[in-house]
Amino acid sequence: MFAVFDFAKIFGGKWGEYNFTYSVSGRANQSTRLVEGVPILEIRRRLIGFSAPQKGSSIPRRIQWARSSIQSILIAAKEYAFGIKIQSRKGEGFEIPVQPIIDTATYERYLQVRKSKKTHPVRSLKYDYLIGGKIFCECNHKWGSRTNKSKRNRKGELIRRKTPVRVYYCTQNHKDVVSPNCPRHIGAIKAEDIVWKKICEAIDQPDYLLGQARNIVAQIRERQGSLENDRVRIQNEIDAVLTERQWVITQARKGAFPVSDMEQQLSQLTFQEVTLKRELSSLGEAININALNDWEKTVTEFFADLKAGVDELKTVTPQTPEEQHDVFLLKKRVVDTLVERIEIDRERNLHVQIRLNLLDILRKDAQSRTNAGVQNSEGEIYTRIPDIYRAGQVFLVL
Repeated sequence: MFAVFDFAKIFGGKWGEYNFTYSVSGRANQSTRLVEGVPILEIRRRLIGFSAPQKGSSIPRRIQWARSSIQSILIAAKEYAFGIKIQSRKGEGFEIPVQPIIDTATYERYLQVRKSKKTHPVRSLKYDYLIGGKIFCECNHKWGSRTNKSKRNRKGELIRRKTPVRVYYCTQNHKDVVSPNCPRHIGAIKAEDIVWKKICEAIDQPDYLLGQARNIVAQIRERQGSLENDRVRIQNEIDAVLTERQWVITQARKGAFPVSDMEQQLSQLTFQEVTLKRELSSLGEAININALNDWEKTVTEFFADLKAGVDELKTVTPQTPEEQHDVFLLKKRVVDTLVERIEIDRERNLHVQIRLNLLDILRKDAQSRTNAGVQNSEGEIYTRIPDIYRAGQVFLVL
């Protein structure tokens, strides 16, 4: 835990026996009980500047004094004021004593500051973002989206924009770990136009995706027998482990061996069971081999329907906000179906990873035929797709 003196200098206000706040110039001045409302990034700068230690962690920390760590301390202000931390496990609460580092007067002032900072906008507008949650940079962070409604003029004054500007931005806020190849932001209109053009290109020329799908189907058929044998073998081993577990518990109840030996054996059996289940899950998802006989026809029809819908979207000219939103929803459905990930480089070049989910297409086709009254359950053969095929997904980077 921090020294009380350092904590006071970092956060401002009365912490423990010392009264400290920061003036605008950055000097620590003795004053009355006051909480500044310091921004989190400024708190982080002060923590690092004072070399404040962090508590131990089982996982090495990549970021020194991350925002999430500071927020967890601020959220737990009540616990650090009264010296009692409550942890819950399976619905049961436990009180854990902690070192108080905040006096009650500062805590009460903190509650007032938190309450005053809450805002309730009169009219909250939601803007459409076509590729939200799809963009990544070398910081390995999923990009967010925001709408800028204000800007600074030549005098440095903040003024309202005539037209709001939508942007995508990197969510990595720790400048010391930002990648040098991260562009930090890109205009939403520019990014969405580039991605949509690449999606149309993939739909207009699906030969590459179909070729990759043919390779996957051929490899699945070749491995059909061995994968099924592996599944049966692993399942039998899991059943044997469960039977042995029950036998160990029964013998311990009869007094054949002490409880300590039972716990040791159960621990070994649990580890063995987890290992086998992990191996079983790595075999992948079961699919109907019979459905693969007509897969190419099904996928070709899927692309034809998709192309017809996209071609119609190219010619439509929405006039009202409602029509514009309807067009957005249709485009969003296409993006969610085909786009796996979008990577952006320093020059703001967008590399779109197109995904063809072969299994999902076949599954929906089989479901539609079942709903139409077509039953083909007799003589069906099932196999499993191993994880090396990403559950039957084909990828193309444009």
